[in-house]
Amino acid sequence: MPIRTTPQTALIVFTVLMTLITLGFLFWWLISERKKGPALLMLLIGGGISGLMESWLDNIILVGWPVDQNLPTFIAYERFVPMFVFIGYAWFCGGLHYVLARVFERWYSTKVIWLLYLGVLVVDFTAIGLSGWLGIIQFYGDGPMMIAGFPVWWAAIDGLNVTLGGTLTFFLYRRLKGAQQLWLILLPCAGLGAAAGIVGWPIATALNSGWSMPMKYLFAFIAIGFSLASVHLIAKVGPRFNELLKASEAQEAAETESRDPELVVGKQELV
Repeated sequence: MPIRTTPQTALIVFTVLMTLITLGFLFWWLISERKKGPALLMLLIGGGISGLMESWLDNIILVGWPVDQNLPTFIAYERFVPMFVFIGYAWFCGGLHYVLARVFERWYSTKVIWLLYLGVLVVDFTAIGLSGWLGIIQFYGDGPMMIAGFPVWWAAIDGLNVTLGGTLTFFLYRRLKGAQQLWLILLPCAGLGAAAGIVGWPIATALNSGWSMPMKYLFAFIAIGFSLASVHLIAKVGPRFNELLKASEAQEAAETESRDPELVVGKQELV
């Protein structure tokens, strides 16, 4: 891993930016979403925790950070991960899951899933690209598909991460009651881990094996293909499963009502 320095001001600016975005999600929960339960708060916490996976990911996809930083860092795999990574993961790997779930409550269709996937790619390019343009993050190892210092295949990992996490959140957060919503803390790690495994292994293998650039491009395309195939599966199966689940819950509610005379009497009195 190359050893380099970066302007300390850039680290402070990016940390402030990540903090403001995460605080925005927190205020959203306090002002509006708290009445729906602690789901968003749990996901923000889980997203921050998933930042602990950064050094492992950096090690396999060859990402480096400055050694000399004026803010606290998390050191693992000989990588000095900046504190803004955990703050940024809170909103990207946690908050965005909730955003997708809330959108899915109103519009859950194949088209919407693909549009949100593309939206996440844009957000990812902007956030990661900005950290690269400021000289903070560095992708080394002569990787393929670099556009303005941003590896396109990395967006495929993050795109699936948020799409999968948002889907899981959509199906779970309204059905987990009370203390059960603590399970939502695990979803950001689950989404990131699954996406890194499904999409990341082909390109990570190519980067760490000293293969030729054509082979790196081939495996980068394979990685992107896995991401697109996974989102295609979610977009095809998710809406259908949701309709079946709603029909099953409606039938269960009707059967429960028919077995409970008090509910029937209560409804008749209201009428």
